[in-house]
Amino acid sequence: MNPAPPLHTRALRLACQALCLAGLAHSATAQAAAATPQAAAATPAAPPAPLRLDSPEERALLIERINAALERTNQKHTPRPRGRAAATAVRTIPSVTVQVPAAPKPAPVRARKKGNGAATAAAATAALAATAAMANTAADQAQPTDSAPPADAGAPNSPAMPPTPAPAPEPTPVQTAATPAPAAPAATTAASTPTPTTAPPVAQPPAANALSASRQELMARAAALAAALAPTPAPPPADPATVPWSYQGETGPQAWGQLHPAFATCAQGQRQSPLHITAADTVAGPADPLRPGAQVFSGTLMHTGKAIELEVEGIQTLVLRGRPWQLHSVQFHHPAEEKIHHQNFPMATDLVYHGPEGQMAVLSVPMQLGTPNPFLAKIWTHMPLDRADSVRLPPGQLQVQELLPRDLRYYQYLGSLTTPPCTEGVLRLVLKTPVSISPEQLRLLARLAPANARPAQATHGRLVREAQ
Repeated sequence: MNPAPPLHTRALRLACQALCLAGLAHSATAQAAAATPQAAAATPAAPPAPLRLDSPEERALLIERINAALERTNQKHTPRPRGRAAATAVRTIPSVTVQVPAAPKPAPVRARKKGNGAATAAAATAALAATAAMANTAADQAQPTDSAPPADAGAPNSPAMPPTPAPAPEPTPVQTAATPAPAAPAATTAASTPTPTTAPPVAQPPAANALSASRQELMARAAALAAALAPTPAPPPADPATVPWSYQGETGPQAWGQLHPAFATCAQGQRQSPLHITAADTVAGPADPLRPGAQVFSGTLMHTGKAIELEVEGIQTLVLRGRPWQLHSVQFHHPAEEKIHHQNFPMATDLVYHGPEGQMAVLSVPMQLGTPNPFLAKIWTHMPLDRADSVRLPPGQLQVQELLPRDLRYYQYLGSLTTPPCTEGVLRLVLKTPVSISPEQLRLLARLAPANARPAQATHGRLVREAQ
């Protein structure tokens, strides 16, 4: 019967087994760190493990070699080195090198006493538990803070596992001094095939919940700040009727097209009025004669702030293109807007007609200084005194024939209104023969209302027809 191995031999065996378990824990820690790229990117790469125990076959082979080497050591009873050599004792095992911390100077060998084997086993078990605890701590530090821990992380004295954990191999039972521990069962246990298990979902710790709540609060504040700093949407365009415009200054004719989207035609239109009518733009030919009706009418004379205008009440017609058109208003411009063969007129009276299908036509009567005009004399008698003032004329006082000359030949072309929104498609008629107005009549108009003539516009190749 072989004598029991010395105490230091058994302690060496237990220490080697503990180091084997530590190697398993280190391998599992490396696998867990490799499974989480974000954690690996944030933590510097650890040095390579001294023991590569990636497969059950390698672990079984290592344990088998350790057990064989320990058996040979027990037989030789090699004494420990002394002096400086005691700092680090290196025991060479075939194909494996294990670094063992230096042991204290051994005491003189004494006679064995009962109970020493049990005490040695208890001390070795405590050392094994401490090694396993250190391995667990290293594995926990390798785990990322936001990942779920392994299913058996709470079990005491169990090594850390990779994301797909397997049961840890149980340590080799420590035998008493009377019964040595066999090596085969330890290798068989370490080589057993691990069974994959799935970690159950674990609730987030309070710190993670607090971080999530803080992040949500920051996102809410950022959204509120972005909403406060967002540019205020432009208000919708105002009613074109309320947009201020004028004949001079920043809101004059040169700016009408930019005052409101509805006024864009004033700048972009190709058939704008008035025109400077010249011989180069006109073509003579026969045309329908103008036949104004003999009806009498009345109306309300208003000061619009930009001009004097008569809103017609009653029926007064003009036959154009074979159909009657209804007189809608009478407007007074000084100076005249249309020019004829480089001749300017101090004033013009425009008769605005509406056609049966909604068309518009403007018959412009140029005026030059001379005798008083009887048509204007009846209207000037009820001249409004200031802006926004209006005067209703007595019924049945006005007749168009009192304004028109005997020669009703005219120029005609397709143009537009001469005030915003500068609507195009208006039939423009300009009498070739002017009528007279006295200087006093012109002075009264100029005193009450400012000049209200739009400058001449480009023809853009339009044809002006001269009626014969």
